[in-house]
Amino acid sequence: MLAKRFALAIALALSLTLILAGCAVPSAQEEQLKIATEQIQTAVQTELNKMDLDLANAAAELSRAGLSGTETRNILNVLATKYPFIIDTCTADPAGRMVTVAPDAYGDYEGTDISTQEVTITFNETKKPMLSQMFPAVEGMDAVVIMWPVVSQSDDFMGSVSALFVPETLVSGASEPILRGTNIAIDVVQLDGLNLYDSQGVDTGVNLFTEPRLQQYTELVALGHRMVDEESGSGSYTILSQSQGKIVKKQAYWGTVKLHDTAWRLMSSQIVQ
Repeated sequence: MLAKRFALAIALALSLTLILAGCAVPSAQEEQLKIATEQIQTAVQTELNKMDLDLANAAAELSRAGLSGTETRNILNVLATKYPFIIDTCTADPAGRMVTVAPDAYGDYEGTDISTQEVTITFNETKKPMLSQMFPAVEGMDAVVIMWPVVSQSDDFMGSVSALFVPETLVSGASEPILRGTNIAIDVVQLDGLNLYDSQGVDTGVNLFTEPRLQQYTELVALGHRMVDEESGSGSYTILSQSQGKIVKKQAYWGTVKLHDTAWRLMSSQIVQ
């Protein structure tokens, strides 16, 4: 009887050890990915917040200066030159016409009608600050835009001030110092599955949920759906390594960057050693 009790106690102890080992403590690799993700998340969020605040201040100045004129152009030029990833800054009237554009290299777009763009339609309906989804800009590239309403001194809607930029340029600049010397890859994904930035240069501009080449990687697609549903988390998947030319297992961790109700999932990943 005593021997049976002893054997049962040993079995229970072993079972408890296996359970704890399997679920309680993250691996060293997962912890490294979490730290890298959080550092890059902070760096990207900081840049977005700073630019957003500068746009809010510009909107306040333009309330007095108006959508055109020398002072307006100076306000836009200061904003455009402050951030190396900004393509251009612009004021637009309520009819959806680009009024003043800076820097001068993009001045030819002044007078362009952007009223049929989904981002303009949405903004003019809400008249609230926004970070757009990726869209084909009239300047000739896929980009995103932060827009702020410009309201007159008498509280009338005058139009908007905006900053156009490519997320890839912002994220690469913010993440490069953190990733230097590591083999960690970074992806930034919209909630519709569009990859805004792939640090390995393979999947930028590719939609995880619709790209035929990626549908064979069912673990990756399933992880993508989890990323849409959960603001942070971790998981693993198998995929063809472009550098190694074979299927590898990757560990991943993701977090979220947000601005004006628009969210990006920022995922770091690394081949399991």
